[in-house]
Amino acid sequence: MTRESFRSFIGAFCLSVLLGGVPGKLFSQSREIKIEIDGSEKYQTMDGFGVNINPAWWYDGAYTDAAIVQPAIDLLIDSLGASVFRVVIEEIDWEAVNDDNDPDHFNWDYYNKIFSGIRFKGIWNTLHYLNKRGVTDRMCISFMGAPPSAPPLSKPDQHLSWMGDKPYSIRENMEEELAETEAAFLYYMRNTEKISFSLVSPMNETDIISMTRNAEHPDGIAEGPDVPDAAQWVRIMHKLALKLDKIGMNNIRFVAPDAGGEKLFSEVIDEMAKDQYLMGKIVSWGVHCYGNDARSYFDRIRMSPYPVKPYWITETARISHLFGQLDDNATSYIFWDGYDCVYQHGRRNGYGSVPPNDWVFWFPGEGKPLVEYIPSSQSWKPRKTFWQYAQVMKFVRPGSVRIRVTGQDSTFSAYAFCNPDGSMAITGLNTGIRPVELTGVLQNLPALGNMKLVYTDSVSDMKTGAAVTFQGKSFKASVPAGSVFTITGYSDKLPAAIGAIRPEPSGWYAGDIHVHRNCGEGTPVLAENEFVPMMEPNDLAVISVLADMGDGEVKYSQADLPKINGKDAIQSKPGHIVHWDAEWHFDPFGTTFEHKALGGHIVLLGLNEAHTIWDESAYKVAEWGKKQDAITGFCHLQYLNDSIQNNLDCCIPVDYPVETALGTIDFLSEDVWLNDAAINAYYKILNCGFRPGLAAGTDFPCNNSRPFGSLLTYVQVIDQPMTYRKWIEGIRAGRTVVSTNGHAEFLELRVNGSASPGDEIKLGKRGVVSANVTWTTAKELSGKIEIVCNGKVVASVDGTSGPGEPVHFSSPIRISESSWICARRMDANGHRTHTAPVYISCKGKPVRASESDARYFEAWIDNILKNIGPGGPWSIYFTHDLETVRARYLKAKDIYESIAAEAAKTNKNNN
Repeated sequence: MTRESFRSFIGAFCLSVLLGGVPGKLFSQSREIKIEIDGSEKYQTMDGFGVNINPAWWYDGAYTDAAIVQPAIDLLIDSLGASVFRVVIEEIDWEAVNDDNDPDHFNWDYYNKIFSGIRFKGIWNTLHYLNKRGVTDRMCISFMGAPPSAPPLSKPDQHLSWMGDKPYSIRENMEEELAETEAAFLYYMRNTEKISFSLVSPMNETDIISMTRNAEHPDGIAEGPDVPDAAQWVRIMHKLALKLDKIGMNNIRFVAPDAGGEKLFSEVIDEMAKDQYLMGKIVSWGVHCYGNDARSYFDRIRMSPYPVKPYWITETARISHLFGQLDDNATSYIFWDGYDCVYQHGRRNGYGSVPPNDWVFWFPGEGKPLVEYIPSSQSWKPRKTFWQYAQVMKFVRPGSVRIRVTGQDSTFSAYAFCNPDGSMAITGLNTGIRPVELTGVLQNLPALGNMKLVYTDSVSDMKTGAAVTFQGKSFKASVPAGSVFTITGYSDKLPAAIGAIRPEPSGWYAGDIHVHRNCGEGTPVLAENEFVPMMEPNDLAVISVLADMGDGEVKYSQADLPKINGKDAIQSKPGHIVHWDAEWHFDPFGTTFEHKALGGHIVLLGLNEAHTIWDESAYKVAEWGKKQDAITGFCHLQYLNDSIQNNLDCCIPVDYPVETALGTIDFLSEDVWLNDAAINAYYKILNCGFRPGLAAGTDFPCNNSRPFGSLLTYVQVIDQPMTYRKWIEGIRAGRTVVSTNGHAEFLELRVNGSASPGDEIKLGKRGVVSANVTWTTAKELSGKIEIVCNGKVVASVDGTSGPGEPVHFSSPIRISESSWICARRMDANGHRTHTAPVYISCKGKPVRASESDARYFEAWIDNILKNIGPGGPWSIYFTHDLETVRARYLKAKDIYESIAAEAAKTNKNNN
């Protein structure tokens, strides 16, 4: 952390002034605020809150007994509630001369003398004490300050490191020496001192020196080595990781890069994405943020090849920073600094030698360490910021899950966390000058008991407030003006309420058939080891990762196509199947690629191999897939607009009615976003007697990188155990339910008690069947349940479903001809969940439900024939295969003409 590393900011009303100078009784008139807390909307799971500390005690010009900091540590653990300790080891200057000029050999005679000296005795004692207090796996060792160089206050011409050719730099041929220096420390720490730890931040703010060179500091401010180049940063990290593996410390994981600015952080993400080995060592990104908003870091990570990699804000300061950053989804927030001390890199930077000498000076009061050192008594005293942060750290524990809160305003913020032990903490800021009469409403959560309010203001620290009244799922509390507050409550049902509630019955499995690693220029290439973590938000059992066997827009097809081998990917884990398959497309629209084709994008599932295939006709690719017994389908029905197509774009499935009629495809799929035109097109196909399966997928990341399974397909697998092949066979068999609302709801359709989607009921004559629908949800939802027969809504009911409180709906349906029956859940945006059909066969006849739908497809094909004819705008897509294609179109048209005639006859007979 450096004084020069903060961004400028404008404060509308400084909380430190408010807490320090406005008497709470001066303004007695309260205002009312109502918040809603929704357990179905979950965000980050917290690794913990914590502090930075200096384990070495330097005072009055020398290192002394570090046992003096132990009472401060006790305060941080017991009274503050800190669970994460970023322990600063500085400076990286102990190897004053090279140990033996061989970075692959540790000169332990040399290192043992260094690490047994008074400076390190204090460090080891502090680390032992942290272990004794239970801090082990949440201890992060942070190497900070200058590399080997002259003592902090030496003359300027003596500060060059033997590792670099300019101040604080590391030459490329010395990178392994730096790795050896740190590895020696970590090895000694674990194997000689027997200290338990696993997290390391190898370099701190390596961009600050280059960012802060000025007249006062011609060589810059030293917060770490001068490594502003991301390529060198990654090289050093890679070498350190290899060295640690080699000496038996392969369980060490990194929190990095801890850059001073966003530029280096962004460049490091791009550079590290190229190094899969090193990315396997990163447990969490580390960022520094001294401001009220960290969203840019979260967004940058989300758009990287590792979009679900968590991040820690390893340095932050005032309480308003924390409450401004909590909704930016970091999984740990670590305050700079824990207690008053002297940092040697602070001395080097001109900050003096009196503790504290390295603090966030531009926030007087709030920027100082949490615990003050009292020299006269050699004792410790918490500052006001300590108690402000305790309002969060004391009540929000590791493993807690943040859930949605709505209703706040510009002067009142609130965040809710569900702890693993069944307690809830609602914590926030009232920066207003009036008390708040707060009403809270719980949604998708159990009622809470034992509720109470604790607050800290300018007068009181962690004071119990007025009683919180609660009735059912509502509560009321009075929050004092100018306070940091926490409302707590408890229910033993809370952990289950926020756990993974699956709305589907057993035997049904949720998956995403349309996932890519990339979406052309402008999006990164998703790392393969991110597949399973990205399945977790929507709890997917299956994803089909589609390599590009078309124009190569999805990168990198030549590397990914060989991964299609008919086997599950090695990234698969129990309950999460990852499988490589393919999508074929040569778009008709745009100028990006040389080859163009008209038909649409085809998804092929269950391939044994795949390669790039160029052909003008989509049907040839579908037939090629059939030879491998692949399940094939057209995707992107959401691009349809309930009309015959004349204006082409990238993805319209122009040939879907043709290849459905000719039997080359098995399913139709909607993707990316909800559009009822996709379902309307599907109804028309069903009304003509065809039975393609119904599926949905995301087309990630072409969906603006929304999570896998934002649109998903539930498949019923009857023959257990479930496998990928059985799952995709379920799509072909029509045993599906699709959701455009993620893994949040499910519709169970039963006809005549036992028939479910994909089944056929055979009737010898006209009659009545009974349709039963159960709408189950993982959170509270309201909408309309509709039963659809032959494209028409025949029954409906409005309802609200919640966990354990499904909506049941039954209706008789009169059947006068062969038919199909679906169920759907609708809201103001359209269908959110939709079942595939149950088929009703009367006297063995096919469905002929709509003459107009068959005529619609005749007109559709006539329009294609017109556009591909001589002089037509689509004729350019066929240079050698036109007559064969025309013959297919005409054959499909003949089929629809016959269907139209049969439908007209059926309708006449029924009337």
